[in-house]
Amino acid sequence: MAVRMSSVHFLYNYKNALNRTYTKQQTLFEQADGSKIHRGSDNPVAYSNLMRYQFTQNENAQYTENVNTAVSWMKNSDSVLQNMADNVATLSTKANQAANTYLSESDSKSIAKEMNATLEEVMSNCNYQLGDRFLFAGQKDTTQPFTISSGSLTRGLAKTLDAKQAEFFKGTRGNVNTELYQMLTLHDTEGNEYYLDNKSGYIYSETFVKEGYKDLIAEGNNYITDVDAAEYAAGDVRMSEETAVNTVESADSDAIAEVIDGKSTDNDLKRALKRIGEAEDSDTYISEIATALDASEDDIKSAVAKCADFASVMVSDYFDNRGVIKDAGTEGIEVTLNGETVKLNFTTIQQRVVTYSGDDNYISMVKLNGATDTRSDIVNVTGQDLFGCDIFDDDSSGNEKSGTAMLNNMLTVYQKTDACDAHWLSSDGITLADVGHSTINIAQTTLGARLQLYNNVSDMLDNQSVIVTGDISELDSTDVADLATKLMELTTVYNLALSLGGRVLPQSLADYL
Repeated sequence: MAVRMSSVHFLYNYKNALNRTYTKQQTLFEQADGSKIHRGSDNPVAYSNLMRYQFTQNENAQYTENVNTAVSWMKNSDSVLQNMADNVATLSTKANQAANTYLSESDSKSIAKEMNATLEEVMSNCNYQLGDRFLFAGQKDTTQPFTISSGSLTRGLAKTLDAKQAEFFKGTRGNVNTELYQMLTLHDTEGNEYYLDNKSGYIYSETFVKEGYKDLIAEGNNYITDVDAAEYAAGDVRMSEETAVNTVESADSDAIAEVIDGKSTDNDLKRALKRIGEAEDSDTYISEIATALDASEDDIKSAVAKCADFASVMVSDYFDNRGVIKDAGTEGIEVTLNGETVKLNFTTIQQRVVTYSGDDNYISMVKLNGATDTRSDIVNVTGQDLFGCDIFDDDSSGNEKSGTAMLNNMLTVYQKTDACDAHWLSSDGITLADVGHSTINIAQTTLGARLQLYNNVSDMLDNQSVIVTGDISELDSTDVADLATKLMELTTVYNLALSLGGRVLPQSLADYL
C-alpha cells in the first residue's frame, strides 16, 4: 500500500537534517582552535580523562615552582656555607699555629689579627640575605639572625675534653671531632684549677683530668664508672642522702606530681630525687618518703626514675645559653673539697659574644604529592645547624639552644690567641676549632644531600610534564588535515542542501530559509 508523506512532514525532516549538518559544521569550526573537546557533551569519557590530566599538569607545575624556588634557596645557602667552611678551616689552621709554644708574643698577636678578620667575614656570611630574607634565620627570616656585642662580656671557660678524656670521663666513644665533651672550669683562691662534671656532680683536679686518669686506664679501667669516682674526685657538689631525703619529704605532693609529669622546674627537688635513686638503700628511703607525703611508692619511684639523668649541677643556674655568667655564677659555688666546705669560683674570659635572634624552625617546600616528608622537604639551615651546641646550651644544661655555640667558642679561641695562651690552645682550642669546622661541614653535607634530592625530583617532574602534555595532546589536539577535509565535506553538503531545498521547497518557505 502506498504511503503518502505530507509536505509538512517533509519540510520538518528537511529542516532537522539541515540543522544537524549546520551543528556538525559549527562543532568542527570550534576545533579550529586546536582542541577537540570544549564541553562534557563533546565526549564525556574523554572529557573526564582530560580534566584528570589537566589537574595533574597544574599540580606538576606547582611542584615544579616549589622545587625551583627551593633549589635556588639551597644553592645560595650552599655557596655561602662553602665560603664559611673555608673561613672556619682557616681559623682551625691558625689555632694550630698559635698553639706552638715557641711563638713570640708578636707572632701570636699577628695570628690573632688574622683570626679576627676571618671571624668578621664569618659573621657577614651568617647574615647573608637572598632578597630581603636571611638564609640562616629559620622561619624568622626577615630578622637579622646574628649580632655581636659591641664590647666584651664575661663568658664561662669550659674544659674541652680530647678523645681519650671524653671516653674515660663521659663513657663515650663518640667522635670528638664532631661533638664537644666538656666540664665546667673552676679555681680556688690560690689559683688551683678544677673541673666540674655537671652531670655526675664530681669535681676533679686539673692534674687528674690531664694526666692522672691515664694511670687508671693503664690498670685496665677504661671508664670512670669502672672505679669509685668519689675516691679520685677532689670534691662533690651533690647533696647528701640525708639532705636529699629531707628535701623530698618537705616537698608537697603536687611538686612530686610535677616531676613525674616532667613539668617541674624545681632543680633542688630534682637533684634530691636523683640522689635518692643513687643511694644504696634507695627502697627504704622511697618507702619513708611515700609515708611522709602520704603518696604511693610507685609515684615516688616514678619521680626518681624521671630524674635519673638529671644533671646534678644545672649550668643554667650560673650561665645563660651563650655562656655569659649570671649573678649567681659570680658568687662562686660551695663544694666539699678534701672533706671541707670551700667556695670555688668559675673561671671566665672576657670576650665578645654573638647572639642568635632567629629560631630553629625549618622552611618546608613540598616537592611531591603524597605523604609529607618534613625532613627531606627542608630547604633552610638554622643557627643550631650551623654552630651546634656546647656545655652551656646542650640538652642537660637547662638552657635553650643558643644557635651560636661554636661561633662563640671560636671567639674564645681568638681571645686566647690574642692573650698568647699557647698552653690552652693546645689542650682545648684546637679541639674547639676542629669541632666548629666539622659542624659547618656536616650542615653543608646535609644541605647538599637535600639539594641533590630536589634536583632529582626536578628531573622527574620535567619528565612527568612531558608525559602528561603528550597525554593531553593525544586526547584533545585536533588533526588539522582531517579537520580541513571534514569541514570541506560538510560545507559542500550544507551548500548542496540549501541549493536543493531552494529548488524543491515552496517559494515562500525557501525564501524564509
